[in-house]
Amino acid sequence: MRRLIGITLPEYGDMEAERLRISSLIECGKIEYFHIRKPNFDFETMRRFLGGFSREIRERLCLNDCCELAEEFSVGGVHLNSRNNYSAPVGFCGRISCSCHSIDEVQKYKSLCDYVFLSPVFDSISKHGYKAALNEDELKNAAAKGIIDEKVFALSGVEPSKFGKLKEIGFCSAAMTGCLWDESRELYYK
Repeated sequence: MRRLIGITLPEYGDMEAERLRISSLIECGKIEYFHIRKPNFDFETMRRFLGGFSREIRERLCLNDCCELAEEFSVGGVHLNSRNNYSAPVGFCGRISCSCHSIDEVQKYKSLCDYVFLSPVFDSISKHGYKAALNEDELKNAAAKGIIDEKVFALSGVEPSKFGKLKEIGFCSAAMTGCLWDESRELYYK
C-alpha cells in the first residue's frame, strides 16, 4: 500500500503503552497518520493523552473525538463524524477526513475532505460481527472511474495479507485498526 493510516481501539487502555506504539509506528515510517478514536474520553482525559506526545507526532495525529482540542495541541487533523456534528472546529486549518459507507458517499464527501475512509471492505478484525458490505465489482468499477483513488482509504478487516487484494480492487491507500493492536497479527509492532 502506498499510504497507511492507523486507528486506535476505542477502549481505554494503558495510555503510555498506546502512545509509545503510535509514536513508533509513525517514526518508523509504517503509518502516515494516526487517528485517535476514543469516543469515551472526556476533554481532560484526551488532554492527558495528547500531552504525552511530542509536537512532531501530534502533527501526524487526527482527532475523531474532542476535536476542539486540535488547535490547543497542534494536532494535524480532525475526522468528521456524528459525535462532532460533522463539522471541524471554527478556524481549523489542518487535514479533514470523514468515513463513507458507499460509493455515493465517497462521491459526495471526497472533494470536501483531504481523504475519506470507505468501509466495510472486509469483515472487521476489531468490531466483531461487522461484516464486509461492499461489492468487489462495484469497488473495481469505482476505481476504474477514478472515484477510488489515493484519497480513498479502504477500511475494515485490513491487514498486510490483504494488501494484494486491495491493489487488485484498485486501492492504493488503507486504514487499519485491529491488526495494529492484536499481537497475533503480522503487523503487530512492539
